[in-house]
Amino acid sequence: MEKEIEGLNGIYKTIAQLTSLDDCLIIYQNFKGLSVTFPTKLIDSDYVKKHLRKELLREKILNKDEIQQLAVSFDYSERQIRRFLHEEKRKIQNDTVEEDGLPYVARWLKNQNDSED
Repeated sequence: MEKEIEGLNGIYKTIAQLTSLDDCLIIYQNFKGLSVTFPTKLIDSDYVKKHLRKELLREKILNKDEIQQLAVSFDYSERQIRRFLHEEKRKIQNDTVEEDGLPYVARWLKNQNDSED
């Protein structure tokens, strides 16, 4: 195996050593010629926000220890987790406000229909 990857170019050699020559060839076929950067965060922020939103919708109040545990689990800072929580709380409040507006519109439509009869 070492002989087979000896002649590979820099990054391909590293990929082959970390995975396998077959995996390296698949990566080569799919990404050759492209500049690829890897985000420093493995877990997408939208996924974290979705998880936090579920916690908020269950009316769960996260204490400091739970926020710290989530930060470690998702590899985000506590500050970022708190920021995400604040954003999701605001979205939930905005969704609730929009839902409250619908009955008024329904009453208005009913009044319009009643006045036409």
